[in-house]
Amino acid sequence: MAFLLRFSMHMFQRGLIVGLFNVVFVLAFVPASQAWVESESVEQPQVSVSLVSERPYLVAGQSARFALKIIPDEGWHTYWKNPGDTGIASQLNWQLPADFRVGDLEWPVPERIDYQGATNYGYHGETWLFSQLAIPPSAKNNDSSPTEITLKAQAQWLLCKEICIPGTAELQLRLPVYHQPPVNNGQADKRFDQRAKLLPSLIYRAQASYRMSDFLEISVPLEDLPLIDRPPQVFLGQADVIDNSDTPTVSVVDDFLLIRAKVDPYLKDSPSLLPVLLSLPSSDKSDATSAVEFVVREGELPAVVMASLAAKSGLLNNAGQLPDNESINIVYALVFALLGGIILNAMPCVFPVLSLKILSLVESGQQSAIIRQQHGLAYAAGVIISFVFIAAVLLAVRFFGEQIGWGFQLQSPWFVAFLVYLLFVLGLSLSGFIELGSSLQNVGSSIAGHNEQHWRSSFFTGVLATVVATPCTAPFMGSAMGFALSQTTLIALLVFAVMGLGLALPFLLIAFIPRLAAVLPQPGQWMVTFKELLAFPIYLTVVWLLWVFSRQTNVDAVALLLVGLVMLTVTLWLLRLRQLSSAGQTSTRFLQGLLLLLSAGLAIGVAIVAGGLDRGYVSDPQNKLASDQQQSIDDSMGEVYDAQQLATALANGEAVFVNMTADWCITCKLNERIALSTDTVKKLFKTESVRYMKGDWTNSDAAITAYLAEFNRNGVPLYVYYAPDTPPVVLPQILTAGIIRNYIMPE
Repeated sequence: MAFLLRFSMHMFQRGLIVGLFNVVFVLAFVPASQAWVESESVEQPQVSVSLVSERPYLVAGQSARFALKIIPDEGWHTYWKNPGDTGIASQLNWQLPADFRVGDLEWPVPERIDYQGATNYGYHGETWLFSQLAIPPSAKNNDSSPTEITLKAQAQWLLCKEICIPGTAELQLRLPVYHQPPVNNGQADKRFDQRAKLLPSLIYRAQASYRMSDFLEISVPLEDLPLIDRPPQVFLGQADVIDNSDTPTVSVVDDFLLIRAKVDPYLKDSPSLLPVLLSLPSSDKSDATSAVEFVVREGELPAVVMASLAAKSGLLNNAGQLPDNESINIVYALVFALLGGIILNAMPCVFPVLSLKILSLVESGQQSAIIRQQHGLAYAAGVIISFVFIAAVLLAVRFFGEQIGWGFQLQSPWFVAFLVYLLFVLGLSLSGFIELGSSLQNVGSSIAGHNEQHWRSSFFTGVLATVVATPCTAPFMGSAMGFALSQTTLIALLVFAVMGLGLALPFLLIAFIPRLAAVLPQPGQWMVTFKELLAFPIYLTVVWLLWVFSRQTNVDAVALLLVGLVMLTVTLWLLRLRQLSSAGQTSTRFLQGLLLLLSAGLAIGVAIVAGGLDRGYVSDPQNKLASDQQQSIDDSMGEVYDAQQLATALANGEAVFVNMTADWCITCKLNERIALSTDTVKKLFKTESVRYMKGDWTNSDAAITAYLAEFNRNGVPLYVYYAPDTPPVVLPQILTAGIIRNYIMPE
């Protein structure tokens, strides 16, 4: 019995951190669902109509998303915003209280419907048309109880099969209005998010243009579009512009996508702005489609397109494949990946772990060259394997339809809680408050000055360096990652592996070049003090992660996680007692074992519960408080990023500066502190009439992920400046007030 107990506790010690990692890492990929509420359905001949709210409440000062749900009987269809030759577009007319604002309807991709010589665009089956409301701060009074508000809307549609039936319905929802989102926000349901994913992504490019003669000819730079590997389906968002019976043709001319269609013979005046939707069929076996929507301006086409039109060249081949530029760009992508990985060593998010690795190198200075090289190779292997592993997970999740990017694991409160635990234990070890046994010391413990012969600890140090590095993107990394995620799996993994090599390269050079190793100071008693000193940046990192956790959840979740830290400390204390009382009585060790299991279970359980609190609200940045998203800027200057608002601003010729950020991105927060939040930049934006939009990617958000993808980016920070009537410009990832001024006011 005693032997079995000792063996069980030994295995428990070896598996404690590994088990905790597995639990948290698996939970990190459990998708968060959204709470929603639906009005009473209006049943009319051949159709059912209702109004859906994304959440069962409103928050004063925030936006809220609604959808008009139309379910026609089998064989019947409704119409898109451009109904085609016949038909009428569905409408949703709101009757709103004072100061409420509503955005335009957002439409999913339609289908082409041909009937008796007429070509229409619409929908068979269940259709959701989305609308966004801006809730004014005045919607909620100052008392603590919620204010009830009734939202009314009139829906209109035309339902057709062999005959057409117009319909009208009065819909309403009564919802409570809060100052802050309630903790208990109702039963979760995935359908709202699943329907929202059917909406096309909006892209904004001033370089897209069209001209009108007998044909409508639209030119769009390929670099402005997602990867297109087969001909897309084209829809125009404005009626009576083209001959709908003539299918638009798509061709590639140099670096441009050219769309041609016959003009409607009854067209009188060409529009100054023309919305275009491209539906992109997937190349995999899922038959899924994605879509992008953009606005083109009337103007001259690029000279290369005009010349090619004259020669009637550049059409897609019979297989529908676009020209492959992989051989041109892969070399640059690998070079950028290597440079980005090297520069990542200088990013603030990696400082705590790299300082520990430097201490390890100093300590190994007196060891043989072989041992030093083994440690360097093990560290590099940990970094590279971790980069490849994270990239593989990212690619796998994207393959199944989820749009995620670099640093995606930090968008999970559970993973953040795991990092809080891990770094807290590391800090205690560096401070000398705990002495872990060899089973736990392998997880990067020799960086604190122990077990110097164990190359495994150098490997896990590389893993830890990669984990804390993922919130950051260094210069050159964004372009490399954007290229990688548009290529085959093998090429993508190769690019990420080279990026990991760049992060590990400085330490590999020190390990293999004696002259570099000789520059390091001699080991001595000072290292003990220095090791203890390094615990404090680790503790500061824990504080930062707790702040990130609070932004993802709420104050109750933070309190629970702090309780979890106490239970984790108790667990480590009990482990230490078992080490000191290895020869104690069996009954005493049995009691210690039970308490150890209980405290460890409580620590894990508390982290799991804390990470799940309030996720329904925070996973949508559109419903965050403006003050939360703009804490570093003046409220009168900044606004929450909104795709529709951006499109409207650009269509009106306004200048816009977009900041895509996240609370777990230290580089983002530093840029906001030293550049974007300074009085100089605030005054510059105000003087030059620049609208400042800030998107928060702290939690997963499909709209922001899609925006990043437009610029071939898969991580933050991303800074984009839209000057009036000119193409958007991407700013460097390290900002100063002077850099921003140079882009807004070029000489």
